[in-house]
Amino acid sequence: MKAKDILASKGHVIYTIKESESVQDVVAKLVNNKIGFLVVFDSADDVSGVISERDVVNKCLHHHKDTAHVKAVEIMTKRDDLISAAEEDDIETIMNVMTTKKIRHLPVFKEDQLTGIISIGDVIKFILEAKNEEIKVLTEYAFGQYPS
Repeated sequence: MKAKDILASKGHVIYTIKESESVQDVVAKLVNNKIGFLVVFDSADDVSGVISERDVVNKCLHHHKDTAHVKAVEIMTKRDDLISAAEEDDIETIMNVMTTKKIRHLPVFKEDQLTGIISIGDVIKFILEAKNEEIKVLTEYAFGQYPS
């Protein structure tokens, strides 16, 4: 299973925000959509970075900054520092990156184009589905019901 397969099964919905919007807007978008990650776009509609829940807490709330007066661009992880995956990366590579870098969301690119976001929840769902299928096949084999 590759990153592009996970995106195909879950969809390519990408939640975004503009650099000029406030952290208050960031929080509202995260809460209203029940998500933990936004892609930040600049005025030319190019990806300029990302913001996670952790960015909001560590770079704004922890320092007692007013979320209405801090802009998304001030707390985002910039594009040059972004940890990402390629569409052809396999699930093991994605899990390894998320684990070693201690991140919960991974933007996926095809060449220079953002194609989606994979969350740790997406990875866990895939692993559980694969294990359940393996259990089904082994049970059918053990009890004489061969897969069709």
